[in-house]
Order: sequence, then structure tokens, then C-alpha cells
Amino acid sequence: MDYVLLGKRVRISRTVLELTQEELADKIGVSTSFIGHIERGSRKLSVETLYALCKALDTSADFLMGI
Repeated sequence: MDYVLLGKRVRISRTVLELTQEELADKIGVSTSFIGHIERGSRKLSVETLYALCKALDTSADFLMGI
């Protein structure tokens, strides 16, 4: 999985919805710094976190993973 691409797509989806990193973090129950790491592609995420991101961003895992 290309975590840098996933992070870019998370950032794009978040900004389209006009969410801050803090607001997204609160929605999925992680820290703001973890959202920053995800968006930079410097941390791996669990399937559960990926699912929570998809729900919060109203998008598919296919889009976030670049499939």
C-alpha cells in the first residue's frame, strides 16, 4: 500500500469537506498528530482506522488507497 498516496487523498477529502485535522481526529477517535502522520504517509494505519476514515470522509477505501 502506498501510504503517501493514501495520505494525500485523505488530505484532499478532508479539505473538500472543510474539516480541520483536529475535527477529523475527533470524528474517528485518534489524535491530531496521528492524522498529520497519516497525511504525510509516515505512519501505517489499521483496517479499523481506514474504515473510520472512509465513513468520516464519506469516501471509499478504493479511492483512498488509489485503486
